Amino acid sequence: MPELTIIKPEDAQKGAVYKFSDQFINLLRKEDEIFVVGLGTAVSLAATAVSRVSNIASVNIEEVSIGYVGAQKLGLSGIFFVLNKKPKTDWEARKKELEKDKDLSYEGGQLLIISKNLTTDRAIPLALSRIAEKGFLKITSAGLAINRAVPIALELIKGGLALTDLCIPLILVTTVQYKMDDNTSRPETVVEIFVTKGKMHPSKKHEQMLKMMTTG
Repeated sequence: MPELTIIKPEDAQKGAVYKFSDQFINLLRKEDEIFVVGLGTAVSLAATAVSRVSNIASVNIEEVSIGYVGAQKLGLSGIFFVLNKKPKTDWEARKKELEKDKDLSYEGGQLLIISKNLTTDRAIPLALSRIAEKGFLKITSAGLAINRAVPIALELIKGGLALTDLCIPLILVTTVQYKMDDNTSRPETVVEIFVTKGKMHPSKKHEQMLKMMTTG
């Protein structure tokens, strides 16, 4: 059974990205596959550590999913990763397929950018409106905003307010170079969550991680 690393809010300290990315590499030196789960406000930390591993080593992000941990009413959201040493999956090709012929403008389009200026009370109605009208939505976030994007996406999918069943066909985790005011740049983790009409079916590995977390 793959080893599971759980990243919790209290783990979000200086140097934690390097600590966990090094840990993943050392685990994969011995194992073919590992599981990673980031919880609550550590979702962005988990995504950043995973993205760094994929950037510096031949590590494949086999699967990315999101879900509630424990009872949904408790609202503890998580991001779930399956990492292995297989050839890297071409998730960009899947992204291009999903984005084909879509209006990815923010104003009135099928794109929702999660930032500190967009409250959840505004994001959920806006997302529901765009999905009802266009049947597709891309939710994008970077850095600490990832911690807000995941619970927003989960409420959208499982909150019971959408007109139809919704599913997430793809979650893409990448790194971009963010340009600073002084013309230098720094790496920033970006998470893109694609939402469309359809039934949500958690993968077997997602369910396996949930079971491992509850049984210890």
